[in-house]
Amino acid sequence: MRRLDMGSPTDSARKFVRFVPLVVCLVFLATTRDVSFDQTKKSLASAKNVRLVAEKVIDHNSFFLAAIVASQQVIENPEKPLSAKAGRVIRLKEISRITDEEGKFFFVEPWDVFAGRDGSVYVQEPKRLLKFGGNGKFVKNLLKWGEGPGELNDNLTGVIVREDDIILYSSNIMKLVRIDTDGKLIEDKKFSKGPFGSFLGYHNGKFFMMKRVWEDMPKISGLYEAKNRLIVVTEKEEVIETSFLLPTTQSRYIQLGGRMASGGGISRPMTLRESERYVFLFHTPEYLIKILDLEKSEIVLGFRRKYDRVRYAPAEKIPEGYPIPKYHNDLCRLLWHKGRLWAVTSTFDKNKGILVDVFNREGQYLDNFYLPLFKIRRNNPQYYAPMAIAGDFLYVLEADEEDLISLIKYEIVGE
Repeated sequence: MRRLDMGSPTDSARKFVRFVPLVVCLVFLATTRDVSFDQTKKSLASAKNVRLVAEKVIDHNSFFLAAIVASQQVIENPEKPLSAKAGRVIRLKEISRITDEEGKFFFVEPWDVFAGRDGSVYVQEPKRLLKFGGNGKFVKNLLKWGEGPGELNDNLTGVIVREDDIILYSSNIMKLVRIDTDGKLIEDKKFSKGPFGSFLGYHNGKFFMMKRVWEDMPKISGLYEAKNRLIVVTEKEEVIETSFLLPTTQSRYIQLGGRMASGGGISRPMTLRESERYVFLFHTPEYLIKILDLEKSEIVLGFRRKYDRVRYAPAEKIPEGYPIPKYHNDLCRLLWHKGRLWAVTSTFDKNKGILVDVFNREGQYLDNFYLPLFKIRRNNPQYYAPMAIAGDFLYVLEADEEDLISLIKYEIVGE
């Protein structure tokens, strides 16, 4: 296990952040090599049957041809995007506010939010998956609790919402449940091999997971890089280990002269399912987005831009010697809107809101703007901004001054 920089304190036990892993700095990328965007254009343009047109968005198929040629490359973008309108504030119009309904539902520990292609919205909690219609009305809880078929009896750690089904996963018990969008059971699978970590994707009977590569634990306090390997698990539970490492960061706090140790996950993978085949993700504290090709079982491309990191200062007193990070995590969320990737960053302006970078499918930095969201919790190194997009609507989990959580539906106006 490789030691990195200083770690981060645990946050208070507020409902909204109780399950949020803290994120720290530094990235170790063992499976890529850096190339500039211009270099990538030249190499792609010279490749047989591949044509890359710069300064505009290429079609979906051309992108994937480009990705195949540029396998394992990292596209380096400049600090500023192409758009002359960069830095503006996008208007958000509040449409509805979903709060607790007595006798129907109430938010306990909302952790994440997902949007279906039909406009439905899903809120993930450790023991529930709440479904809401596009009109904001509560539909039902789709997660059945228990030990029987189609049930989970430990925390819901992974959710993938697809067109016709939803996959629920608990890494704690290595069980997966696949249901239709109304909650009817399609598949119930208990993995006998493992353990497996984060659930990244599913395609044609293959499950894509992270598997920890165990090393000796450190004997001093600090932040440490934890190696994770991308693996593919077939329906027959054949485990295929790929060559791709997805490192995360962990904290280690040593007390009482080495007789007591504590720690936990600091960074974790954040994914965006762009299509049936492709997943965008990041897993490190520093700015780097990757594309996972589920059909090829490969990381086919990475991209980033020069980014001015945001300093982190703990809001509360922490124990002496506890690892503290220097910076906030650079990215906190990936969204997809009108054929563009929105990368929600850690940059916050008290008058404008939170900064969002915009990329096309080939990783070119096109634009940026501010979303006027001012209730994003910033009291830990990772901004955890639970949000999702369906059509022209942005759904955000927000907590008020009394720590009561609501699901807000905004219309995206005047991009």
